[in-house]
Amino acid sequence: MKQKKYQYELKKIKITLTRVKDSVIRERLLMVQAALKEPLREAAIAFGCVHSKLDYWKKRYLKQGLKGLYTLPRSGRPKKISKEDELIIRRKVSKHDIKRGWRTKHVKEEIFKQTGVKYCERQVIRITQSWGLSQVKPRLHYAYAKKEDKDAFIKKTRAD
Repeated sequence: MKQKKYQYELKKIKITLTRVKDSVIRERLLMVQAALKEPLREAAIAFGCVHSKLDYWKKRYLKQGLKGLYTLPRSGRPKKISKEDELIIRRKVSKHDIKRGWRTKHVKEEIFKQTGVKYCERQVIRITQSWGLSQVKPRLHYAYAKKEDKDAFIKKTRAD
């Protein structure tokens, strides 16, 4: 009885498996396929997971289709700073003087001055790293080096 009821879904899954390239979605599709063919507990043993996991993916697939097998985004905690303020601070910090650089403490103060939000230094480091900035400040020796010396160094490192 169950076989006839899900026959159309099984054909659809078989076709979809040939087109899906994402390994996570493929595995979930295979789980749903097994859950439709045989009892949940037997299918769960075959996949090495609990039967409730198979039942979860089966219900989501039957309700939403292939889109139901994708992982839903998690919202997380909202940022305290608006995107516009973050962009302004990011531009200001990115346009730093290479000889002086920005310290975490100064970025923290700039964020507070611009937005009124206080972050700990570790969080400021996380924020600047998400902007693609490095925590390391260049040494003055390299900042004041002559252009010929910099070019020679770059040429030497590329040759190695």
